[in-house]
Amino acid sequence: MAFSFTSPSILINTLSTIEYQVIQYIYSIWLIFGISGCILNLIVFSRPQLRSTSCCVYFFAASTDHLLTLIIGIGPVIYTLNHSDPQIDSIIFCKIRGYLFQITLMLSRWFVAFACIDRYALCSDNVSLRHFSNRRIAYRGVIIIIITWSIICSHRLIFYEIKGNLCGILTNTGAAIYHSLYVILGGGIIPTLIMITCALLIRRNLARKHQKRLHISVIEHHRHSLDHQVLVLLFIQIICYIIFTMPQLCNLVYNAISNTITNRSQERIAIERFVGFIAELMLYMFPVTSFYLYTLTSRTFRGELIAFFHLLSLPRVIFPKTRIAPAVSMGTCGHHIGNPLYDE
Repeated sequence: MAFSFTSPSILINTLSTIEYQVIQYIYSIWLIFGISGCILNLIVFSRPQLRSTSCCVYFFAASTDHLLTLIIGIGPVIYTLNHSDPQIDSIIFCKIRGYLFQITLMLSRWFVAFACIDRYALCSDNVSLRHFSNRRIAYRGVIIIIITWSIICSHRLIFYEIKGNLCGILTNTGAAIYHSLYVILGGGIIPTLIMITCALLIRRNLARKHQKRLHISVIEHHRHSLDHQVLVLLFIQIICYIIFTMPQLCNLVYNAISNTITNRSQERIAIERFVGFIAELMLYMFPVTSFYLYTLTSRTFRGELIAFFHLLSLPRVIFPKTRIAPAVSMGTCGHHIGNPLYDE
């Protein structure tokens, strides 16, 4: 009988210890490598060659969002290792952090989805549709995505509350159902379908164009090579998005079902919480690994990154102050004797 009472406590303590160790070591490493990788992403995508591509506007926005996701998501969690949790100490922080974190999670997914639409428009045989693949429309798309999800996620500012050691939608069943549905649909199923559909259509259009393109100029070849490398980056994002977000979607579906079950045991609640923690851990892999996957898979990305570091390594040439050389009078004509260091 003693074992039956102590085993749930041992299980709960073990899961809590594992969670603490993961936050202390893995989260700290991911925060360092993730932030540095996101900053390098921003630098590379702002380079002139990639900046001229409309799809890279979405990549730049996604990299910015990834940076904010890591800071807003992981930063407060690491802070709680040696301090009290501000999410359960302040209702204002609870609401604002939950609101901003949910927005950042949604934005990166839809930036990638819109990047897929942009590449499909570029590869289309329809001239009118190809006009949608330009930077001006991409900038508008980024603004629309930000405004849309800022409105959709606003329920967190209203219904988030603190109860015990938890911060979230805890007592309002209707708000909890709405939250689960829009995350599953708007954050999982719909953008995934858009990505997969566009990827298949892009591949079909490229196969058609490859057969028609028999003779192309050097400039066109360079342009097509750049577009191909951008597509490689896009497909890498699609694959990583599906792999890293699938555990969270499955966990959300399970939570939506399990919330209808009453009288759950403490060990079951602890296991469900730990599974949710692991799902969120996988979710952070999307922003953390993006830079390193781009570097491994895209030749153009590597080239732009190397060019940036090469630019940093160039020694600064400090020219001495220009001196006015004296004029020597020879007869009636004065000839200026220039400094050979400055005359070409």
